[in-house]
Amino acid sequence: MNKKITVIIGVVILIIIMAFVYNIVASGTHYSSKDSEGNEISFNYPNGWAFQERTPGTLIQGEKNSTDNSTYHSVVTISKISLNGTSLEQVKNNDIYFKTGKVFNETNRTVDGTQASVIDIEEMAGPERGKLGEVKLVLFSKDNYIYTISFVTGGSLENLKSDIDHILNSFHTGK
Repeated sequence: MNKKITVIIGVVILIIIMAFVYNIVASGTHYSSKDSEGNEISFNYPNGWAFQERTPGTLIQGEKNSTDNSTYHSVVTISKISLNGTSLEQVKNNDIYFKTGKVFNETNRTVDGTQASVIDIEEMAGPERGKLGEVKLVLFSKDNYIYTISFVTGGSLENLKSDIDHILNSFHTGK
């Protein structure tokens, strides 16, 4: 009798764990966009974000309003440019946030199987309607393109950490 109860409890715990894992993996929404040559950018993003294309497969923008009763607004901009004669260093140096803000951290991480530069910037100017805030600028090169992903917030990047990881961990390019 005790063995049956132990098995039943084990099965119930296993079902709860599987449901929890599925909820984490399935949370949010999938976004996919292709340019005129069939090159795709795709990623998953958490609930609360809204994404739209500015230029198919080349410029994508997402927005999220604050959920903590503040006026902070967060924006993600994803762009793809041809590597044709352009370097990552040039793209970084021409970025408006890099030029107007103050870099407080620079690291590397893997995005879509490629090493990416990750630059944290504060006291920036830009589309935050004059508010000072923070930016996480992610740059990497893959398949003859340079990708930039800019996470901009009127608040702290720390508040966006899980959203940023959610997007970057699922980010994929290719045909």
